[in-house]
Amino acid sequence: MKSLFRTRLNRGLRNLAVSMFLFHSLVIAAPLFAQSSIFSIQPSPSPNIQGNMLNAVTAVSPTDAWAVGFQNDNNLNDSRTLTLHFDGTKWKVVPSPNPGSPASCEGSNTGNMLNAVSGTSSTDVWAVGFYFNCNNVENTPMALHWDGVRWKSVPTPPLRQTGNAAFNGVVALAQDDAYAVGYMPADNSAVRPLIEHWDGKSWKLMRGPIDRTTGNPLFGISALSPTDIWAVGVRVAQGTSIKTLVLHFDGANWTIVPSPNPLPTGDLNQNTLLSVHAWSPTDVTAVGFLLDAGRQVETTLIEHWDGGKWKVVPSPNQSSAAGSLNRLTGVSGVAGDDLYASGFFADAATVGQEKTMIQHFDGRNWTIINSPTKGLSQQLLGIFALPGSTDLWSVGAFAPNGIDPESGFLQLPKTIVLFSPGK
Repeated sequence: MKSLFRTRLNRGLRNLAVSMFLFHSLVIAAPLFAQSSIFSIQPSPSPNIQGNMLNAVTAVSPTDAWAVGFQNDNNLNDSRTLTLHFDGTKWKVVPSPNPGSPASCEGSNTGNMLNAVSGTSSTDVWAVGFYFNCNNVENTPMALHWDGVRWKSVPTPPLRQTGNAAFNGVVALAQDDAYAVGYMPADNSAVRPLIEHWDGKSWKLMRGPIDRTTGNPLFGISALSPTDIWAVGVRVAQGTSIKTLVLHFDGANWTIVPSPNPLPTGDLNQNTLLSVHAWSPTDVTAVGFLLDAGRQVETTLIEHWDGGKWKVVPSPNQSSAAGSLNRLTGVSGVAGDDLYASGFFADAATVGQEKTMIQHFDGRNWTIINSPTKGLSQQLLGIFALPGSTDLWSVGAFAPNGIDPESGFLQLPKTIVLFSPGK
């Protein structure tokens, strides 16, 4: 199976089904599928019979949440943005722009995909991703803004180098203060971190650390304040070395912060971070996966920042047998000792038919907790904890017919939303 980060770096990103809450008394949830699970599946629309994926979720109140992704054709050809809104009672589709599908490209290959979402109020929500079309076959960063009435496409600055570029993560701090991260072309035909800042008037490219290797994409971002922001991804060095990448912004500069790599580099091993959650200046958690290429085993990866350095934290796996898969795609929490990470797994006998996986941190240990499943295969791609509450949402997709054995993609996927009111 292709790794998430390597798929995102694929030149066309055409074959990706990617890219990562809420509410108290007003939630209407479906019955629990497992008696001991704190999560339940809520009904969510899937507007297109060809495919629907949710990549991320956020909320600004118990009656105001957003989940974003894409619809139509899970290899991204002719895909369109998908934005769902929760009003405290139900999820429904809200129309959203598709800058990659102009009238001039009708009948040709186009794509529009949202990878991340973040907001500060009911009138200030950002969703980011990428698009491509007949006028520009390269992936181009895309930013959409919700003003309380409608979604609008907001221009992003042109990049000096030609090649693929995309947003994978976004965090909004205020109406005039938001950050988006991803990757953009480097002058050596590789990719390097893409970091942009919204100042209330326009998106502006920020200077980030340049590592002239074969690839440095960022996948996740989290902020405590305008002077304490973390972003994570991977560093693909010369040859086959794939290592974790952690950046920090102090209000003036982005710098690379050393982070552990449990697997030896080389031999196609992968040390990958996909999501990060900052709780305090001395309490930051990042999650992802490790791929032992020799044994063909993918295991969970969790790392923690204690204010001085990043350390690997032991994390469980549903299966560690050769050929098994365990991946964490998102992390969020309601307290430093009450964190949740979501993703999916498959044991050696069922690789290609993933099941939901949610882990919980109680301040001492990470443990796997029961989570509902739907259809033959499911993937959780994002999770969010509503600040000031114990409510959680995790989103992704499920496939009644499972995963296509040839492409590795969910067949005709439908959206899935898991909810927990917490404790």
